[in-house]
Order: sequence, then structure tokens, then C-alpha cells
Amino acid sequence: MSREKQRLGTFARAAARRFLAGARRVLTTDPETRAPGDEAEAAEARELARAAGELKGGMAKLAQLMGYQLGPGGVTDADARAVLGELWDHAPGVGRDAVRRVVTEDLGRPPEEAFAEWDDEPFAAASLGQVHRARTRDGVEVAVKVQYPGVAEALRSDLDSPRVLRRLAGADVGRALTPEATAVLRDAVLRELDYVAEGKWLELFRRAFAPDRDVVVPRLHPSLSTARVLTADYLRGTTLPMFDGDDDARARVARLILRFCWGGPLAHGLLNADPNPGNYLVLDAGRVGFLDFGCAAELDDALVEADRALWRAVLRGDGEGLRYAVVSQGLLARARTLDSDTFREWERYLAAPFARSRFRFTAGYARGLANVTSQLVRAGGMSIPPGGFLLWRQRLGAAAVIGMLSAEAPFRDELERLLRDHDPGPRIV
Repeated sequence: MSREKQRLGTFARAAARRFLAGARRVLTTDPETRAPGDEAEAAEARELARAAGELKGGMAKLAQLMGYQLGPGGVTDADARAVLGELWDHAPGVGRDAVRRVVTEDLGRPPEEAFAEWDDEPFAAASLGQVHRARTRDGVEVAVKVQYPGVAEALRSDLDSPRVLRRLAGADVGRALTPEATAVLRDAVLRELDYVAEGKWLELFRRAFAPDRDVVVPRLHPSLSTARVLTADYLRGTTLPMFDGDDDARARVARLILRFCWGGPLAHGLLNADPNPGNYLVLDAGRVGFLDFGCAAELDDALVEADRALWRAVLRGDGEGLRYAVVSQGLLARARTLDSDTFREWERYLAAPFARSRFRFTAGYARGLANVTSQLVRAGGMSIPPGGFLLWRQRLGAAAVIGMLSAEAPFRDELERLLRDHDPGPRIV
């Protein structure tokens, strides 16, 4: 069966599961006592997760996104989110022999010869590859990401589907993308197949954030890395979905995620455009490790300056400056949008975490930001320019991830420090 038929079959079966579960619920549940959970959504999620684990590639990426995305296009039922959340870093992997074959072909020798120790059992698996623990010949504990055999062809096929690409854009944004912005998304996702390029991005981010001891980016091992095998220092910690720290710990983690996700563009002109919850690891002493740099980009100087101007205006409560920055970023589709109630609501949502000394960053806030952004896009008042598309896709995704922590923290202080310490600042090259 062709990849296209498999995709269409998956969407059809998922829709059917949702319809049947919804019909059963209507027929068997008293409307007066019906629980807020959505069995229909959970049934659809189970089918998508099953197919994503089997098909991998773009279908797995789509299911991962639906598991944490808030607003239009995401799922709301807790059971459905949990099912899809398993794909963030515990997707079904591939067999031992297939992985060993990739390692042997790329490194020129089998795993037990390339490494002093090698664990055939993966400890993490996602959309394009799975990760194994190993130890180098000089005694360093490492994580080795190995690309699934055949996944490159599968991903290219999935990204040829306009339906998959639109949904990967997030929320309703995909419906309003220009062909140029769609091409940016497709190219960015395809770059995740090149582990040599990812290794360069990893080192670029590690150097950029090296002065910050609380933001940890693992060190690359170039001699043990190729186009399909990436070896980096192993970070020992707790994945974000499994983290259950107290209020203070959650606030600290939330601040560090914001520092990384906002600080990369604002301070260094660097963007890690895949804010998958599985890419964050809570380490000892409240530090946070940041993983997976396959979908990364360098922002041009004009966009970085417009972004800095936008957030400076947010901190000052300068509505006129904010609107000018929005225009400078190419986000405004038509001038009269600035006078609309929806745009003013978007401004309020955007500024809310930074408008006072402390703010509780919840899933409800992140969902509201995603919803009002989608309303602006659907109404034709906001455009998503090719150069800024990945930036705003990342911002909405990062907001959803921070919202998972429901933490109250001084986010305004974080943003002020980023702009004060790094504006203007030298690029990391």
C-alpha cells in the first residue's frame, strides 16, 4: 500500500473512531451527568497514536504536535493528550538489527566496536529516530540518536501532503500560510533528517548559552556522529511530562524554558523551532537540559531587531511601539486590524506574563493566546511572513509547554534581563 493511502486510511479510521465513540456517549450517557472528558477525542487519539507509531515520519510529528498544542487543532481531553504525549519520547522504536545496521554503515564498525559500552534497548524514541545509551572509549556516558531506516523517504512523502503540512503549522495558522511560508516549514522539518547539520546547531546553541550554568545543552561528539547517527553527552534527569516538583521548582523550570525559548532569538538570533515537551529535561539543582536541535534556524538581523522592539514595547506598555513592531515583522495583513477588538485582545494576551512582577502561566492562558492568534489569522488581519513563521510557531508551542507547569514566576524579570544583557549583543558565530 502506498504511503498516501496509508495516511488517508489513518485519517479516515481516526474520524470513524471519533464518530462512533461520540455516538455511543450520546446514547448511553445522561446529558445531566455527562463528564467533561471526551471519549470521542480519546478514541481518535488512540488511532492516530497507533498509526503514528507504525508510520513514523510526518504522521508521528503531527500526532506529537496535537498532544501539546493548545487552541484550534489541539486536543482537549486529558486521556487523549496522554495517549499522544507518549509519542514525545516513547514512540514505538524499530528492531535491534535495523538500528545496528545503521550504526555500522555510518560509523564503519558495529556499535560494540565504536563504543566501549552499548545498550541495544533504546531509552527514548520519537518521530525520526530512537536514542541509545552508550559509553565512549574514553569513558564518557553518551546518548546516541539513530535515525530509523527508511524514515527519510517516509517524511518526504508526508510533507508532500498539503493536509499534513497545514496541520504541522499548528492551530489554524496552516490555512493562512503563503506558499513561501509553507516552503519554509517543509524545509525546516526536512533538515531534521541531517544529523550532521543538527550537530552544528547543537554546538552553536551550546556556545551561545555556555555562560548560563542553569541552561544545559549537551556536548557533541563529532567523531561518533554522521548524517544518521548523532552522539552527545548523556544528560541524567526527568522529562518534563514526568516532572512533579513543588511550586518553587516548577517556577524555576518555567523561567528557564522561557529564558531559552525567548532568549535564543532575542539574545543570539538563534531559534530552536521544535518546542516538543520531550525535548526538555529537568536536571539536578533545578537546571534544565535542552535536547534535539534538528529544526533550528538563524534569524536575520532585521527580524531580531523588530522582535526586540516588540518586547521592549511590551515591557513599557507602549501600544504604539508594539503596533509598529508588529508591522515591522510583517505580521499585519491590513491596517484596520489595529483598531479591532480582536487585535487589542491579542495585545493583552501577548503582554500578560510580562505586565506585572509575577504571573501564573497556565494552560488556560496559553490556550487563550493560541485562540486569539488563530482568530486574527482566520479573519485575515494577521499574516505569517515566511521569515517569521518559525519564530511565532515556536512561541505558541513554547507557551503551551510552559503552561503545562502552571507556574507562578517573575517572567517580567526574565524578559527584562534578556533585553538588558543582550541588547545589542554580538552574534554567536
